[in-house]
Amino acid sequence: MFSAKRILLMDCDCPSIYMPIGNPKDGGSCAFSSKKCREFCPSGLVTNNTEKFVLEYFKREDAKTIADRIYTEFLDIMRNPRAEKMIQWWTWGDCLPELTGKTVKIILNLNTRGVPQYGFTRNKKLWDILPCYHNLHIGLTVDNIDEALKLSTISHKMIACPDYETGYAQMIFTGKIRARCSGWWCITEEAGERNSNCTQCLAEGSGCYYR
Repeated sequence: MFSAKRILLMDCDCPSIYMPIGNPKDGGSCAFSSKKCREFCPSGLVTNNTEKFVLEYFKREDAKTIADRIYTEFLDIMRNPRAEKMIQWWTWGDCLPELTGKTVKIILNLNTRGVPQYGFTRNKKLWDILPCYHNLHIGLTVDNIDEALKLSTISHKMIACPDYETGYAQMIFTGKIRARCSGWWCITEEAGERNSNCTQCLAEGSGCYYR
């Protein structure tokens, strides 16, 4: 059976995957982080043993084993009626370059089982490879708003541009900011400003699930 540590932790009511922050040379997972990203990271640049366990587990086990475990944990969490019925990738931390192929397999495995997923990465190779489905949106984080808008015009996928001063992430699709979300408040074209409700965004095709 599983160890006491879990892969899925809760970010508000959303089952989420955290990786240790920091330089990979120091045991972190942030191979592509920017100076501002590190400065404003909500982790406070503190890593705990659970996050270290998750990264080591991803390095050690094969994609199917990891996907099976995540799915089992997800079903267990779904017993809580308040839990968002989806998975958020990299609440902080990121996908290491050497884990790109394995992580793609895990995400697609969970997708075939009907698990909605979203998240944010600076690993462009991962973002390039992953498809964008109605219930699977992984955003590429780009700090420069002009670059983000330009990149989004040539892709149907989500670009996330952080507004560090306000604490909102700007969700960009097809050359336009479609939503802004802080994790507590979400502003979308469809519903205006409201408490963040990922399930509602999934149902509407808005926010991180814009289509």
